[in-house]
Amino acid sequence: MTITTSEKRIKRVSGKPLSSFSVMTAYLNIPFRPRSIKATFKLIKSVIAVFFCLQFGKKWGFLNIPVVHVDHPLDKKIPFLPRKVDTYLSFINFWICPMTMLIHRYGAHNAMLFCREWLELLTKTYDEAGRLYRFRLTTMERPSYHKGQFFTIHFFDPHLLCVPSLHIAIIVLCYSFYRMLFEREEFTEAEKTQWKGELYDQAVAIADSVLYVKQHSVNCVPAALYMISKVFPNLFKPTDAVQFIGDMFAEPEGMTKETAAEVREHLLFVYEQFLLEGAHEDDWRSPVQRWLVSYGQERSEKEN
Repeated sequence: MTITTSEKRIKRVSGKPLSSFSVMTAYLNIPFRPRSIKATFKLIKSVIAVFFCLQFGKKWGFLNIPVVHVDHPLDKKIPFLPRKVDTYLSFINFWICPMTMLIHRYGAHNAMLFCREWLELLTKTYDEAGRLYRFRLTTMERPSYHKGQFFTIHFFDPHLLCVPSLHIAIIVLCYSFYRMLFEREEFTEAEKTQWKGELYDQAVAIADSVLYVKQHSVNCVPAALYMISKVFPNLFKPTDAVQFIGDMFAEPEGMTKETAAEVREHLLFVYEQFLLEGAHEDDWRSPVQRWLVSYGQERSEKEN
């Protein structure tokens, strides 16, 4: 029996971990293919406008957006673990490697349709987060630690985009997108089982690392989960958010299991608060905006 080109491609990628697919393949294809070039540059434009222009515009005095400190006492119970920085920084490869897998599985021309679909969702995530950042910028206390990769993080990230956490938003959206894609495009059962498991486990590990390296507060995580569940309800449902929170810090490091449970309880409480208050709102930002104003006022009163 003759094996088709499609079957050969599936056989070549079958069983390979997603992390084994080189990001260079994606970098050398996606920005230059007719089917994906427009989506690529829209994403780059959005990243520059949201991540860089807003933060550095405020830092250099060009923007007058109020800044709210979103620290919570629970943050101090989570240990600062610099060794988790590699996991924290892996979130870029986390969403790029699967696109390389698609290129190998479908061929570059056909894969660009799926890559474009993902890039459009990613762009919308930045744009939606940017709408909230323009209302209030948010920050938290970071350890004065500049060794190794932390020097680069502190240099390029003024740390004014805490709520919602783009790190968290992107990883849960990525997992949710591929979970949908694997079903819609009828991937093999072996592929679905392996790659969904890999994406989910790595997403949880990255989420844990966000708090371990003190790039975000426990208040930033539920805001991101809420945003994704409201903006992309067909991909990420409240039940998915509850499960994700429940799987965080399953094996806590440097803190007790009781503390880890306390953190999860807080994450769930804040997420459900946003969800309930935003149930009848036309704009997902409304409950988060109210919370930011209230939280900022409470901190000011305590400091005074």
